[in-house]
Amino acid sequence: MFDLPDVSTLRQCSILCSASYAAVFFVMSAGQSWYRCWGWGAGAYCASLVIGGLFENILPPWGYALIDGILCLSMALVLAGVRRFDGVRGFAPWMWGVVVVTAIVPTVAEIVFGAGGVSSAIWSLTMAVCSFSLAVPLAVSRATDGTVRPRRIAGWLLILYVPVYLAVAVADLIAPRLAPALEAVPFLADQLLFGAGNLALLWIPASHSQQRLRDTALRDPLTGVWNRAALAANAAALLVPGRVALLIDVDRFKAINDQQGHAAGDRVLVAIATVLQQGAGGDFVVRLGGDEFLVITTADDPVRAAEQIRLRADCSEAGLPAWTLSIGAARIEPGDRSIDDVMQRADLLMYRTKALGRTAVVA
Repeated sequence: MFDLPDVSTLRQCSILCSASYAAVFFVMSAGQSWYRCWGWGAGAYCASLVIGGLFENILPPWGYALIDGILCLSMALVLAGVRRFDGVRGFAPWMWGVVVVTAIVPTVAEIVFGAGGVSSAIWSLTMAVCSFSLAVPLAVSRATDGTVRPRRIAGWLLILYVPVYLAVAVADLIAPRLAPALEAVPFLADQLLFGAGNLALLWIPASHSQQRLRDTALRDPLTGVWNRAALAANAAALLVPGRVALLIDVDRFKAINDQQGHAAGDRVLVAIATVLQQGAGGDFVVRLGGDEFLVITTADDPVRAAEQIRLRADCSEAGLPAWTLSIGAARIEPGDRSIDDVMQRADLLMYRTKALGRTAVVA
């Protein structure tokens, strides 16, 4: 028959695991404060287990408050590290409040009710609330930097401690005989959840780096808007009937380069791209190459959309040569099989504006 390891063995396994991850995080922490937060978090958890194991039967009430505070602090440091990764202050005031409450409530309960089932249940409930409150910001993350998945995984792994603590609390209150057996459950959960949670934390910077590399590969290095590779990657999603494709060309751009220099021409392209990116929130702006841009917009009226863009971008800025734009606007139709079909129609319309004397819109 299979026997569960005793609490002492499981505690030692958790200590070794947390100490190992603390070492990994500190080794990786050069110049990166979030790794230090996670390292201190793993180290704090290790310290709480060591102190609790060595002095469990001789600590005064304030000693247990110290252990509980360190245990909660280890969870808070997980969230603090993610916040530091986002470039904000690691600890928000409410996080310190959670740590303080977690340290005080079980100690007060033991003073009031004495050692026994009630105070043990209150400790478990307090730890469940601590885990849940510090995990929720990660579990419901809406990060747009490519790290939302590892953040949510780390948060939900921390939330999985909640039913563990709740089960122990219920046993303490209504089935005291089961309480000694369930004492090992949190340490059993450690063997799976602690390692997986820390791997999710390590995934956050890696996922962010991958997203940055993907964005770099899909961005025009001069203007920062999307490039042709991004257009190809998003073509299927952009090919929605009713949307409008605006093909934009800078009039006599070669003359700007020849008379003012290529550096001036580059600044003009950057200025135009900046204006195009300030359009509607659903606009997809692409530099096709040279002085040609493509904007896919959700606007209802092609002519109005093109004219608004022309009025915003068809101008000059201080220190730059004057420029004008010609725009061809084509609506995406249900029968279009590719974005190239729409671009071809917009291209023909754009060149019709050239024939009309430039600085115009044809849709």
